[in-house]
Amino acid sequence: MLRKIAAIAWNDIRVEFSERSTIVFFLILPLIFTAILGTANGGSRDDTADNRYPLLVADEDQSDLSAAVLSALENSPSVRPVLVADAAEGTAALEAEEANAFLHIPAGFGAQLLAGETAELPFQTAPNSNEVILIQRATQTAVQQVGRAVQLAVASAETAAEIQPFADSSAQQAYVTSGLEVAQEMLAEPRVTTAVTQNNAAQQFADGFEQASAGQLVTWVLITLIGTAQVFVAERTGGTLRRLFTMPLGKATVLLGKISGRLGQGLLQMALLILGGAWLFGVNWGQSPAALLIMVLAFALAAVALGVMLATFIQTPQQANGLTIMFSMVLAALGGAWWPLEITPAGYQAAVQILPTTWAMRGFTDVIVRGQGVAEIGLEAAVLCTFAVVFFVVGVARFRYE
Repeated sequence: MLRKIAAIAWNDIRVEFSERSTIVFFLILPLIFTAILGTANGGSRDDTADNRYPLLVADEDQSDLSAAVLSALENSPSVRPVLVADAAEGTAALEAEEANAFLHIPAGFGAQLLAGETAELPFQTAPNSNEVILIQRATQTAVQQVGRAVQLAVASAETAAEIQPFADSSAQQAYVTSGLEVAQEMLAEPRVTTAVTQNNAAQQFADGFEQASAGQLVTWVLITLIGTAQVFVAERTGGTLRRLFTMPLGKATVLLGKISGRLGQGLLQMALLILGGAWLFGVNWGQSPAALLIMVLAFALAAVALGVMLATFIQTPQQANGLTIMFSMVLAALGGAWWPLEITPAGYQAAVQILPTTWAMRGFTDVIVRGQGVAEIGLEAAVLCTFAVVFFVVGVARFRYE
């Protein structure tokens, strides 16, 4: 039986690759799209470069306190200050879409704080930028750190004045300045800290080529494997299945042979795209070969099972051709193959958990970005296998041979 299944599968693979155009959609186009999307989204990560988000800053105050704000921003893990001459230059750069955020420190900022007044720093952002929230939070943290230091210094001076009044305003100002330096040192080096240990999973987001390589693999392999529907619909309407069933093969043998042929094509395509992603774009697909193999098999089973199920709802080969492409593209896009799900709202991320592509992208990203192993991708693989079982059960229950 296994030999007959293999013979049917090999015949389908041979027929599929008898046309030269197959290799274009099978390998060449996926790699081209990977190159385009990967480059457009930033390419490969450079771990030696300063990858923090740039924040334009115009320091028109030039005081010790404005310098303290710049120092706090410089020490931020999320943003790096980029100085501009004045507010006009910063606003112009923002309008020209040369930056996503601009902080203006106006003249008199330091004097206002030392006088105990509330000082506001204008903060401008570009519209429709996913980076803005993170930049804004980092900026607020830096400004608040300086504000707390000023509050401590001013409060200390007021307490000292109650014990012994200052000789004049200059003496009080000198005391506040000295207290400010002490407060900044205390806030910069707190007595109690939290020790954070990060493992290899600390890198949470894929770079341009990592996202594109995994995403295009899911997209194009989905087209191949959901294409199982095209095979069954074409052979059902053409009478090929009926003729095969008259031969001494058995219906199960024929069905498994057809499914295995398409499954083999999908596995071959994934192997080639993984190798292409690694060699051409430097994507580290090989951090955990065992975990990668499990994800490849689980995704392949879920996708080919979806093709079997769809075949039972489609009537004509023309419908099969159109719906295969449409289903593949929609599922890939919604599941995070075209953009990282991390940039989408939490509600959207929760809603797309019902899609197999979401779990496939999560599993592949866990392997190539976070270096996770078999235990860590177990949930994703299990969910994909569950999809495969459900799709196969529905497909077999509805399957008609004519």
